Amino acid sequence: MARVALALAAVLVVLPESPACTFCRGNLRSKQTLRMHFASSKAVLHGQLKNPRFDAKTDEGFTDLHISTVLKDDAARGNRAVLTLPRYLPVVGDTPADYLVFCNVANGTLDPSYGVAASPAIVDYLKQAAALNDTDAGKKLGFFFSHLDSAEPTIATDAFFEFARASDTDILKARASFDAGKLRRLLANPATPVERLGVFAFLLGTCGTAEDAAFLAQLLSANPLPERTEAAFGGLLAGYVLLDPQTGWTYTSSVLGDAKRSFGLRLSALETVRFLQVSRGAEVKKEVLKCCAALLPSGDLADQATEDLRRWGWWELTDEVLAQFGKPTHQAPIVRRAIVRYALTCPDAKAKAFITQLRTMDAKLVGDVEAGLSYYDPIVPKSK
Repeated sequence: MARVALALAAVLVVLPESPACTFCRGNLRSKQTLRMHFASSKAVLHGQLKNPRFDAKTDEGFTDLHISTVLKDDAARGNRAVLTLPRYLPVVGDTPADYLVFCNVANGTLDPSYGVAASPAIVDYLKQAAALNDTDAGKKLGFFFSHLDSAEPTIATDAFFEFARASDTDILKARASFDAGKLRRLLANPATPVERLGVFAFLLGTCGTAEDAAFLAQLLSANPLPERTEAAFGGLLAGYVLLDPQTGWTYTSSVLGDAKRSFGLRLSALETVRFLQVSRGAEVKKEVLKCCAALLPSGDLADQATEDLRRWGWWELTDEVLAQFGKPTHQAPIVRRAIVRYALTCPDAKAKAFITQLRTMDAKLVGDVEAGLSYYDPIVPKSK
C-alpha cells in the first residue's frame, strides 16, 4: 500500500491540469451542475407546483410555484410568494409537487431558466454544495463523493457530474476522502449507470488496496467482457494499473497486442497508456514503450502509437516503426504518413537514411508530409 501511495503522489506532482476527468466520456464533461446553475442565477426558489393550466387563446402553458424556501433572492421577485412559470407542469398522481427553479432577470422581471423536481433533501444538498470553495479541491470533491450513492437520483447524478467536470489533478488531491468499499459496491451494482463506471474505477485506483486490484482484475478477466465492462474499460484499466503496476502493465500490453480484441477496446487501452505517460513520464517509460511496441504491428492502430512516440520524442523504437512501412497491413495512407512524419522528426541516422531512400521512391509523399508537419503537435521535452 505504501508503494501505491508513493506512486500516486508522483502522479499528483506531475499531472498537468486537464479540463475534465479523463475517464468520463461524451458530453457528461460539460453537464451543468446544480451548483453551477445556482452560481449563474439571480434567484433560486423552492416550492410547490400548483394550478397547471393552458391559456385557451394562445395554447401556452403555465404553472404556479408557491414559494416556500428562497435560496437566493433578487429584488425583481418583489417578495412575491407565488411565481408563475411559463410552462405546463402537470401535478397528478405520484408526480412530486416540490420544485426548484433557477431564475435570471429580464426587463426587471424574474425569468425562470431551469427547473427540477426537488425534495427537501435536494434543497439541503444544494445549500451545502453552493457554499463550497472551488479552491479547496479535497473538501469540495470529498463532499460530492459522500453523495455518489445517494438514494435521491438527482443528488447522485449531480454529484457524479461534479466529478465528470473535475480535473484529474483535483481528483487525486481529494483521494483521502474516497472510500474503496463504496466504490466497489457502485462498480458491482448493475443499477449504476454505465457511463459512471470508468470514473468510479479510476477513483478506486487512487485509494484502493491489493484487494481492490484483485476486484478490478476479476472484472477485466471476464471472457467475453460484458458490455458494461467494455464501455468502461479505460477507467477500469487505469485503476488496475495504479493499484498493481507490474501485473497491470503486463495485461495492458497483452490487450494492445491482441488483434482479436476490438478496435474500440484497444483504443481505450491506448488512451489509458497516454494518461499514465502524461502523469508519470519517465517513471513508466519502459512499460509505455512495451505497449507501443505491442501496438505497432497492428495496421489499424499503428499510426496512433507512431504519432505518440513522435510527440513524446521517444525514439527507442525507431527500428520497429520504420519496419512497418512496407507491410501490406500498413498501407493505409494515414499509417504511411504517420511513419514518414516520425522519420522526418526523428534525429537518428537510420531515420534520415529512410527519408533519403524514400525521396527517390515517392518524393510526393515525403513532400506532402513535410508540408503538413506544422499542423501536428510539437515534440514534448524528452524524458530521460
